[in-house]
Amino acid sequence: MRKKIPFSILTLVFGLMNSSAQGKLDPSLDTSVAKGIDFILQQEYGRADSVFCDVCIRYPQHPAGYLYRAAVMQAYTVDFDVPIEREKFDSLLERGRNAASHESWPWHEYFLGTADSYEAYERIESGEWLNGVRKGMASVSKYEELVEKDSSLYDAYVGIGTYYYWSSRKTAFLRWLPFIKDNRELGIKILRIGAERSEYNRFTAMSALVSIYLDAENYQQAEEWSRRGLNFYPKNRIFLWGLATALDRQRQYFDAVPAYKNLLEKILHARAPHPYNEIVCRLNLVKSMLAVGDTTTFKGHLDKILSYEKIIFPDNLRSRAEAKFEETRILLLKIENKHPAVK
Repeated sequence: MRKKIPFSILTLVFGLMNSSAQGKLDPSLDTSVAKGIDFILQQEYGRADSVFCDVCIRYPQHPAGYLYRAAVMQAYTVDFDVPIEREKFDSLLERGRNAASHESWPWHEYFLGTADSYEAYERIESGEWLNGVRKGMASVSKYEELVEKDSSLYDAYVGIGTYYYWSSRKTAFLRWLPFIKDNRELGIKILRIGAERSEYNRFTAMSALVSIYLDAENYQQAEEWSRRGLNFYPKNRIFLWGLATALDRQRQYFDAVPAYKNLLEKILHARAPHPYNEIVCRLNLVKSMLAVGDTTTFKGHLDKILSYEKIIFPDNLRSRAEAKFEETRILLLKIENKHPAVK
């Protein structure tokens, strides 16, 4: 599998959390938000940010533009595994919160919950677990209050369901305590409702389900939800990673090989700021190729990986990149010595 599929304790609501309140946004704003979301799902982050910059100009007192710009930043950093511009990100969240605090906006609580969820994820990713969990709990509490008022606000289900699953997953070692509940199945159930019924957040729900089913080792469901997402966005690298990983884990190597090749093509086309994802994809591709007896081009992939050894990776990736280089050298040595590659 790749570095990770980007959902930990909270959903990474990368631009998709929206307080449309089932059509209560101004029609022009609603159209712009939908357009920006579509660009995010196409992983065209520059175009998405341009849309939301325009929203900030046309609706300077509304939280949507600021929070969606923060969401674009978060999506980019997760997709390419690069550090976020924290000062700019925090500034956008602050401006979004200030705008959302005006109760004249419909569902202002939803925007406040969204801001909390963005901050929670970023704090957890930077190692600030306690503050991240606190923000996550605050975010989910706001979503739960909204759902209590209006159970048809399906976009809120996604944050709730993802939090339920991952909070239970990460506290499994405390399950012996009477007040620690296992809400994983409930979280999945809520997420599936969000994936089927939410208006703006359905692809976030699909992505979260892919990540959760991979974590739960339910690879058939991970494959199914990856394919559902790819039906709408066939070039989306999150769903392509999910599909290739699910096929790999099911030992369906004949299908995994073209899945990894397709993913590699999309990664190269994206021109990432560093080659870590390319390295992981090429290594997984070679393993799947060897598993089906395909020895035609594997050496070229391994040599390409090792050509990146002098690249300076972000701090959070250096040790992981080194581990991949070492794994590549061992695999190459095994092949050259005619030992069977271990999948």
